[in-house]
Formats: sequence, structure tokens, C-alpha cells
Amino acid sequence: MLLALYYTLAPVQDAMNALAEIKVRLGLLFVMPAQALAAGILPYLFQKLQRKAGPRTRLFQLPYLMVFWACMGALTNAFYNMQAQIFGDDAALVTIALKTLVDMLLYTPLVCMPAVVLSYAYKDAGFRLMEARQNLGKDWFRERSMPLYVAALLVWTPTVCVIYALPVALQFPVQAIVQCFWGLIIVFMTRHELAATTA
Repeated sequence: MLLALYYTLAPVQDAMNALAEIKVRLGLLFVMPAQALAAGILPYLFQKLQRKAGPRTRLFQLPYLMVFWACMGALTNAFYNMQAQIFGDDAALVTIALKTLVDMLLYTPLVCMPAVVLSYAYKDAGFRLMEARQNLGKDWFRERSMPLYVAALLVWTPTVCVIYALPVALQFPVQAIVQCFWGLIIVFMTRHELAATTA
């Protein structure tokens, strides 16, 4: 819907282009705080609002998550820029398909998912490296990273198709919006995994 509105309604296009201009002007000063907010702070606040069990992420862990997601935001932004340099920045179907394939078959399973699994395991182990390694086990990639990747395929495949159909300057801001919802999915999936490990 966002993509359709961008290309059909001038006010939506103007608003999104203004956001893109801010992103271009500020660079990483926009990218890193936006990702820290979308994937670090907002999922934490959502957990705090839940009335069931207390949030698994504690307040003292929040700065760590914010730094992690800010760095992931910078990496993703650089990846988008690299894709634009290699494949171009047009919205042709071939360009979108190539970028989506590289994203979902290489970058996401080999970089993003392992980074998320390892960083959350480290946090969940109380920032104790040996305990994190023990909790992960030998088959952590197959047992933890791959289920997260399957969820990522469902969420991010259509999302990156839309992202790559937008101008390069808008790709990261739209990604940050979806990242907020993805952050909530990670919260629920890692909570379930921790409960299973504890049991």
C-alpha cells in the first residue's frame, strides 16, 4: 500500500521524499538512531506494556540492544547502497529481483540472522560469553538461525521487493518502519526459544 501511495499520491510522495532528504543529509546520524529506536527501544516498550510475564529484556540490557541495532542499521544501509552501485537504482523488475535474491539468499541468512541469534544469546546469558556458547549448543545455526530465517523469508521477502522499488534514499527509512514489527517477532521467537532451553 505504501508503494502504491508513493507512486500515485503527490502528498505521500512529498512527505516520503522529505524523509529521504533528511536521511541523505544526516547519513548515519539518521540511520543508526532510527534503527536503534525501531528495533531496540520500541520492542522493549511493547514488552513493558504487556500484562503477562515481565519483559525478557531488562532496562540495563537496552543500551546493548540499541548499539547492536544501530550497527545493524549502518550495515544494512551500506548493503543497500552497495546493491544500488552493483545493480543500479531503478525500479525495473529485473533490478528488484536481483537485489531481492542477493538480499534473501545471501545477506539475510549468512549475515543478519547469525548476528541476531548470537547477539541475543549473549544478552540472554547475562553478557557471559561462555554461558552464551553453552546455551546455543553445537547446532545453533540449524536450530536457532534457520527458524528465524524462515520467519524472515515470510516478512522480509515481500518487504524488500517494495523497498527495492523505491528510490535509494527511501529504502532505509521504509526498512526501519518494518524493522519495528520484525523486532517484535524476534522478541516472541527468542522468548519461546529461551523457555524451551530452560525447560
